[in-house]
Amino acid sequence: MISAVGLQKLWVYALMYIVGFVPESVLPKITSGLARLLLFLKTEAAHVTLINIKIFDPSLSDKAAQDMCLSSLSNSLTLIYELSKLRFSSRLDPENMIQDIENIDVFEKAKATGRGVLLLMPHLGCWEFMNVFLKGRTEVSALYDKPNINGLDDFITSTREKFGARMFPISASGLRQVFKSLERNELLVFLPDQVPDYGARGFIGTFFGHDAYTSDLVHRVINKYDSVIVFGLVVRDFSEGRVKYRICFEKPADEIYSKDVEVHISSLNSSLEGLVMKAPEQYQWSYKRYKRLNKLEKNIYRRQ
Repeated sequence: MISAVGLQKLWVYALMYIVGFVPESVLPKITSGLARLLLFLKTEAAHVTLINIKIFDPSLSDKAAQDMCLSSLSNSLTLIYELSKLRFSSRLDPENMIQDIENIDVFEKAKATGRGVLLLMPHLGCWEFMNVFLKGRTEVSALYDKPNINGLDDFITSTREKFGARMFPISASGLRQVFKSLERNELLVFLPDQVPDYGARGFIGTFFGHDAYTSDLVHRVINKYDSVIVFGLVVRDFSEGRVKYRICFEKPADEIYSKDVEVHISSLNSSLEGLVMKAPEQYQWSYKRYKRLNKLEKNIYRRQ
């Protein structure tokens, strides 16, 4: 008999498989319609997205904030389709899916140093496609925050591992494994705009003018392993009537290597802000980036 966890996993795989049959030509209309429904129903995702967008740009009118909210939610829903295609499609043509690659020399020079490379990405666009791009170019390990749904955790992990990435949860054991990969001068992918848990090491930084609890993991890694940092992102594009991707790499400011953790975090968040500004409507504003500042502090996401 199938356990509750097994049944949950089965449902996730079945749903994701079905999603992959949606024609790309109508995908924007479907995700846009679903985004409007999420906003109309005043869902938690829409609620959090609107709050974060107002922090991102307080000058936006209510109408402009709602329009950006719809775009962000639509892009987040598109990621579900993309995960399905990456997981189940046996005829992926990665080269034909790439519209452009910006600053590839930044990535190649980092690899050529012979040191471990930290590829830092924001939750923007289709960050999952970076695994496809990196396949065959370098050995990849990645840290991830486990989702609350068991079946979804298995699905996402297996999708990433399909393209050769070794996945490790953000835990003591997971960190030990990725540190070994850096000792072998391999590449580690990490999305540093995730909020560390209470009790985890972190510092208050500023992200789009608002205090944000930020992990000091990157700072610890570069000081211990002398790793090279590269920023990257994958922006999606529908202008040709189908999903294509623009891959971008950026060299960080020198301040990110500072021994002073506060200087480091300021530089880290500033670089992430610059990446988000390339396509702010594709950022995952539904993530509670400004939580966990202080257990006693008012929760800005709590409904009134």
